[in-house]
Amino acid sequence: MCGVPPVAVDQVVEPQFGDVFGCQIEQYHEVDNEANNEHVDDLENVDEERTQIQTQGRHVQGVSCTVPNMPGTSEVRHNITVSDSDNTITWVIPGADSYSFGIGRSSTLATQEPTCMIYKGQFFPSKKDLKRLVGLFSMRENFEWKVKRSNKTTLHLVCIIDNCTWKLRAVRRDEGTYFQVRSFVNQHSCPLEEVHRRHRQASAVIIGEVIAPRLQQHDGRLMRPKDIIADMKTMYGIQVMYSKAHDALQYALSLTYGTHEESFKLLPSFAYVLEQQNPGTITDLQCADDDTFLYFFMSLGSSIRGFRRCMRPVIAVDGTHLKGRFGGTMFVATAQDGNEQVYPIAFGYGDSENNLSWEWFLECLRGALGHIDDLVFISDRHASIEAGISKVFPYATHTICCWHFGENMKKRFHRKDVADIMDSAARTYSEFNYNRHMEELHRLHKGAFEYAIAAGPHKWSRVHCPQRRYRLMTTNVAECINSCLKFARQLPMMTLAEFIRNMLQKWFHDRHAAARSMRHQLTDAAHLVILKRVEKCNYMTVNPVDWNIFSVKLKGNQWTVNLHSKTCTCNKFQMDHFPCSHALAAARYMRCYS
Repeated sequence: MCGVPPVAVDQVVEPQFGDVFGCQIEQYHEVDNEANNEHVDDLENVDEERTQIQTQGRHVQGVSCTVPNMPGTSEVRHNITVSDSDNTITWVIPGADSYSFGIGRSSTLATQEPTCMIYKGQFFPSKKDLKRLVGLFSMRENFEWKVKRSNKTTLHLVCIIDNCTWKLRAVRRDEGTYFQVRSFVNQHSCPLEEVHRRHRQASAVIIGEVIAPRLQQHDGRLMRPKDIIADMKTMYGIQVMYSKAHDALQYALSLTYGTHEESFKLLPSFAYVLEQQNPGTITDLQCADDDTFLYFFMSLGSSIRGFRRCMRPVIAVDGTHLKGRFGGTMFVATAQDGNEQVYPIAFGYGDSENNLSWEWFLECLRGALGHIDDLVFISDRHASIEAGISKVFPYATHTICCWHFGENMKKRFHRKDVADIMDSAARTYSEFNYNRHMEELHRLHKGAFEYAIAAGPHKWSRVHCPQRRYRLMTTNVAECINSCLKFARQLPMMTLAEFIRNMLQKWFHDRHAAARSMRHQLTDAAHLVILKRVEKCNYMTVNPVDWNIFSVKLKGNQWTVNLHSKTCTCNKFQMDHFPCSHALAAARYMRCYS
């Protein structure tokens, strides 16, 4: 069986969350304190990071609160027309036919290092743009300035040290917003060593623009506030407080990836384009009655087709926190392919791990996959997951991750040894070995034994599971997805969804290419397991019973293999649907002596 489905994620037109759920979202806007022509001192620059500017029509920070209106779920797919006897109403998705999505924004400062050249006669779109550039210039030149005069038509800046010759004067052009530098003396008569450690011009906005071009480190890790503090100290000799570094990081993220507010508004367009460019893709967008965001679901058509065609019917589900401005939870449904690689199936976004959100996510998953025979779910012991599976997938088997179960036992009984014994009992293929491990657990700690029994051996024990779990005993495949998205989980929602689409496209393409170049019928992982088991065959004695049944012996132990029914008394052959070493020994004997 090939380890990947013979399909790849189709190329799409690149589409570019705790109280946002049913609540109002804080909308940032510009605060302007220049209402008259009076002299303004330099205090207006100290906390500029908390009275943010507006960048290219995108409000970044401020004080007002508004709700980001989200179209209803009927708008998600395409333009929809609803008619009655009197009226015809048409909802149109704005930008769905021409909007260009992208993770990065080529028109922002995030794509290149901001310039800091200043000269006489230079024009600036606004006074705020001029002050930002002069602030960056002063950081690079290691000095501070203050405002001597500022009004609607004039900006006069001088060095913070009295009687210094450095100065800049700019005026507004007639009938416009442009400011022009009329005089600029770029010479200091003061000792520059007197610069304060906390540079007054080093606002979160300026720092954010400086770090935006290198927001993502070379190792793929996102820059952290402590990295910003270290860089500002190394590059400019400036001591930045953690809160300012955090604000600068958030501003840089908004420059590079857009704001969370506009991301929510663009979700319907993203879902529409995604479905159009990827046949078979399923998306679902749920909003409250007041048009605030509730849930978003996404399952790519390639993931759905590949799972239904050639994946083992075992799905690991898990939830993880989103680390963006509004928080929330990301839901993940993942399988494992024949090459023992992570195979993502579906993603969902909601407020938290509660009964309603898990039930919604599982209903969307059922709608995407349809009915799957012998379906098995693996999860932690979250009560909402169990309730949702029993309601949405009543025909499926729900099992629990033995690693999470062991960790729960460690925390409950403060004994690592009992957790290890339980893990051995959970993973064994033999009823005899299971009973042996449970007897040992009972001797060591009666309470731990009763806890394991109360949880239900059919949920955590492989040998008692009513359906095949194959080799999946943990939710590690889902945890791997959470790890891969550690950086992306703090991005705006639409950007996160596009990050996932792009990641899966690359994964499936690379795996498809690797599958086409395989030199043997088995996947690399399966081939390696077979080679290791074949090595054990050399020490086994095989005695035929008939043409299909064989007795295999090793060091006083004996097993019976039936090659016709593909069973072995060790239970590995029938539970994993993968030949055990005893079956391989019998097969080799049959080939050599037939």
